[in-house]
Amino acid sequence: MTHPDHIEAPPSNLEALHGRCCIDCGHFLEGLGSNACPECGRPFNPDDPRTTRNITTNRYRRWLIGTCRIFYYASWLALLLIFVYSALWGDWLILFLLAIASAPFILLQFILLALPLQRISWRRRFAGFLVPLVFLSICVTNWPVVLSFKLHRAALTKIADRVANGEVITGPTTVGILRFRQIRMARGRDRVGFQLNGGAGGGVFLVRTPSGFVPELSDQQLPFGSPHFRNIWDNTNWTQDLGDGWFLVEQD
Repeated sequence: MTHPDHIEAPPSNLEALHGRCCIDCGHFLEGLGSNACPECGRPFNPDDPRTTRNITTNRYRRWLIGTCRIFYYASWLALLLIFVYSALWGDWLILFLLAIASAPFILLQFILLALPLQRISWRRRFAGFLVPLVFLSICVTNWPVVLSFKLHRAALTKIADRVANGEVITGPTTVGILRFRQIRMARGRDRVGFQLNGGAGGGVFLVRTPSGFVPELSDQQLPFGSPHFRNIWDNTNWTQDLGDGWFLVEQD
């Protein structure tokens, strides 16, 4: 069935569409045989220039619309990747650097969404603002790592108790979706560390401290005023308190 807006345009009127495009989506209208845009369906009158737009004056607008769409879908992909990276105990400092690097692009996306460039549903416009903010929240606070820790805390606690009681675990160990390169006690101390990445000289560790342990606050401060504790693990660059005596640390 033919759409009611798609009415055949008289041949004499087709020449009026030379160099014209749709007001809404910028689709070229030259050579069409109907009075409705084939891309978005907006009706127009070939004899009324107010219902169409000049192509030469609309190229910049079309470029901005395309850029806005690219940023919109790229932000969803970035959010998915950063969430997985954080949940798998990614390096917090790398996340912080990603937040700094992405800030100009996020700002540009906000500007494009705020401009009246195209018809955008309120849901898509809301998501366009919300998704980058969630992305930044992960980069700044690393909150998915807390969720991942809570999902595995019971199993991790049992393993930490075994190691603290003298059991030696050799080789990689898998707990749920997490894979640890080694699990060992701190040198001459009573803390148990689960190595997530790195080598013999350092890396990121999930550390369980004993009951009654009192962390010593260092003068060094992490970004956004986060505290840094110097006695959690061996040669730590930074620490993140996960609660209940558990810490995420990077060993130098």
